Amino acid sequence: CEFTCEESIEEGYLVLRWQSATRFSGYIHRLGEPSVPPPAPPFLVEWRFLSNHPFVANPLCDADLLVDYRAIVDELLMFGDTVISFDGGDVLLNLANSEFRTYRFESHDGVSYCFYVDGTELTCGSKTGGDEYHSIRISGKGGCDLDLLPTVNKWDFVRYGTISAGEKLVGSDPPAGFVDARTHATLDRFTITYDEPNYVLVDEISVETTGTTLPAVLKTRRLNNGEPDTVEIVLDRPIPFDATTSFTFDDGTAVNSVTFVYAPGDTNGSGTADLADFAAFQNCFGVEELLGACLPLDADSDQQLSLDDYFEFQSVLDGP
Repeated sequence: CEFTCEESIEEGYLVLRWQSATRFSGYIHRLGEPSVPPPAPPFLVEWRFLSNHPFVANPLCDADLLVDYRAIVDELLMFGDTVISFDGGDVLLNLANSEFRTYRFESHDGVSYCFYVDGTELTCGSKTGGDEYHSIRISGKGGCDLDLLPTVNKWDFVRYGTISAGEKLVGSDPPAGFVDARTHATLDRFTITYDEPNYVLVDEISVETTGTTLPAVLKTRRLNNGEPDTVEIVLDRPIPFDATTSFTFDDGTAVNSVTFVYAPGDTNGSGTADLADFAAFQNCFGVEELLGACLPLDADSDQQLSLDDYFEFQSVLDGP
C-alpha cells in the first residue's frame, strides 16, 4: 500500500484507507504460492468484504478478488453497494453501503464454478485449458474520487480449501424449541452452528410453519469476525407468533433442521402461558407501543392489547 494509501489491522480487519485523490494508487496481495499444489476439487474460496465506495462514484475504483485455480481464472469486482462479475454480465445493485457481505467461490471439478454473495448465486461458468498455476489475489484501488475521501476497504477474512459436506448441526442462537420473547420478540434472523467448518446456501434451505405467514430466507452470511462453523440466516420477515416454524438444511449429503416455537401467550420461553406471562400481560396492558415480550400477547395483531387479547390469553392460561 503506497503513496496516498494506508494499511492497518483494526479490530481484526485488514483496513485499506485512501486519504487523498491527488494520486491514484493500488494494493495487491496474493494468497497461496504457485509452488504449493492447490487442494484437489471440490474447492472453495470464501471471504468477507466491506467498502464505503459506491459504484456511481467511479466504476474503476474500488476492489476485486481474483481466483486462479486449475483451468479457472475469474474474479468479482466489489463496491460498497454493487457487485459485478468480471465480464459485466451479472450484477447486484442497490446493496446497503458500508456493510460486510459474505462472498464464496466454489468449484466441484476444477472446470465449472460459481460465485455466491450472501449465499445466493451471482454467476456461474466453466473454463477449459489453462494451466496449474494457483493464486488468490485481493486488490484495491483508490485516489480516484475527489468527492469521496477517505475511501475505506475492510477485509474480514479470506480462507480457501476443500469443500466439505455432511456436517452435523449442533446448535442455534436462539436455541431451538420454545422462544423467549423477552429477548427475541421479533425473530427475523438466527445463527446455526455445525460441528465442523461449514456454510449453507439459500437454495439449500426450506421453511415450514403452522402460522399464517411463511417467512423466506433472504441471505446467509458470516458474522463479523465470525467462526467458520457458524452461519447467520436472515429472513424477509419475523417468524409468526403462536406458531411452530421449522428450517431444514439439505446440502445433498446431510439433512439438518432447527425448529422454533412461539407457544400462545408464552413470553418467557417456558412453553406454556402461566402466571409469569399473566404478570407480563398486566405490565403490557394499556401501553401505547407494544415492544419486546408484549408483542406475542397481541393475539389479534392489531398493535394494542385489548379485552379481546385478554380473553384469548385466558383461554390458553395454564393455571388457576
